[in-house]
Amino acid sequence: MIKPNLKPLLQSEDFKNELFVISTLISLRKDSVGAIGKLEHVVLEHQKITIIILQKNNVTYYVSVNRKEKGVEKIIALIKKTI
Repeated sequence: MIKPNLKPLLQSEDFKNELFVISTLISLRKDSVGAIGKLEHVVLEHQKITIIILQKNNVTYYVSVNRKEKGVEKIIALIKKTI
């Protein structure tokens, strides 16, 4: 979902590519679950945004947050509680 009146940073094709990379990462990590445990979340920090990626029941949640936002761990906890 995109908030109303908010201009996306990525074009449609760029976003599809981004999701492909994330999907590949998550798929490859599944092979390691037995050895290192289930992936809890991923945080990607860019110059302009922070991206939080979580997965539950084979649904991947991709959340972008303003890079200046403080308390990313609290945001992650709230998302986990919600999903």
